[in-house]
Amino acid sequence: MISKMRSLYREMRADINGPDGKIYYGWWNVLAAFPCIIFIFTTSLLMIKLIMPAAEEALGMSRVDTMWIGTIKFATSAVAAFAGGFLVDRMGVKSVLYLCAFVTASGLIFGHFIDSVWMYRLAGVPLGFSSMPLLMATKTLVARWFNRRLGVALGVTMTASSLGGIILPMIFAYLIETYGWQDAMALSSIGIFLFVIPVIHFVIRDYPTEAEIASEFGEDDQPKSVGRGGRIEDSSQQEIGPTFSEIVRKPSFAVLGFLMIAIGFVDQGFTLNLTPFLVNDLGFTLTRVSFTITISFLFGFSSKLFFGWLFDKTSFKGLSICYVINALAILFALGIQGMVTLLIFQVARGFAHSGILLETPVLAKHAFGPFHLGKVIGTLSALAGVGLTLGPITIAKFFDIYGNYNIAFWMLAIIMTVCAVVIYLVPPAYRLKMQREQAKPGHAEG
Repeated sequence: MISKMRSLYREMRADINGPDGKIYYGWWNVLAAFPCIIFIFTTSLLMIKLIMPAAEEALGMSRVDTMWIGTIKFATSAVAAFAGGFLVDRMGVKSVLYLCAFVTASGLIFGHFIDSVWMYRLAGVPLGFSSMPLLMATKTLVARWFNRRLGVALGVTMTASSLGGIILPMIFAYLIETYGWQDAMALSSIGIFLFVIPVIHFVIRDYPTEAEIASEFGEDDQPKSVGRGGRIEDSSQQEIGPTFSEIVRKPSFAVLGFLMIAIGFVDQGFTLNLTPFLVNDLGFTLTRVSFTITISFLFGFSSKLFFGWLFDKTSFKGLSICYVINALAILFALGIQGMVTLLIFQVARGFAHSGILLETPVLAKHAFGPFHLGKVIGTLSALAGVGLTLGPITIAKFFDIYGNYNIAFWMLAIIMTVCAVVIYLVPPAYRLKMQREQAKPGHAEG
């Protein structure tokens, strides 16, 4: 037993250590991403969701009007993610993280001054920098530093959103009920200045060294380095692999692009309508809903690691499983009748939804390889933003027309199921190519 434990410990150390025998610096970047995701992404996401019931009543808005802050947020996010992808490749991840931090903080502080519908909508513009641009930057950072352990590294990174979701909902509900939803928004910006800015400055490193690349990307035949803009280059500094324009022209890129639009539509079409549905329609208090959100994120914490492992093992087929589980979780919302069924729903939702946060870099890396990751992930994120933008107001419109979400939620579940079938049939071309090369006798001997 002791020998097995020692062997397991050595294997774990081998996975964590870098070429110098110390902890691989990519893991420090993963750790540094935690406050960025918690205090920028999760804070903005939760605050918008939790203020919606109070804002709807205070400003006398329809359900569609209530969703406009999310629509404008994700429209801004899509444009910023697309531009941010090029900015990441040109200036590095840290520049984009600084931009996301300061602009998001200004948007949260602006919440203190909201007293009309147009100001409520306007707040979505700066808050757009908290979503896809932030996630695009952190996922690109992880994808630059990891290859054979990419899924696990992403899974660990995105547990930050679950950690924030465990800690923050009850705090935000208290702030909203005690100080009002406008002041609660402003107070939620404090974490960005206390934690995020120092971590970006002192901890995050944009590029690995050649020795670090060799230890993580050792499956390729030729030594690699990271050139300007994050391109993977050979030892002679000549760029290898397809150009970005060649990647975009591939049929698989178009398929994955449409897939990202559909997934984004379902994701936020359901998520942003959920809190008004639970509070204003089903009659749950904000405190109870916040408690169940905490439970949801608690289960999502471990399931991100599970989905990271699953995507490493099964690639796109694992994504297909994730999409099917999400479709079932959406339909379960129609059966909520009391606190017990709400808790069961939030557990299922938390487990299923966690895999969605890992999909973009897995799609980019497994389909197209490590080339032009900033641009590829940024473009896919921008396409997802189209769906994220249209989803909330479209689903809210169904509610305003029919007086309930029955047809809307069934439609979302069907779309997610179709996406599961599509991604199951799309081959992860680069991953399969690497597996074939590793299987060659000459490669094995080397």
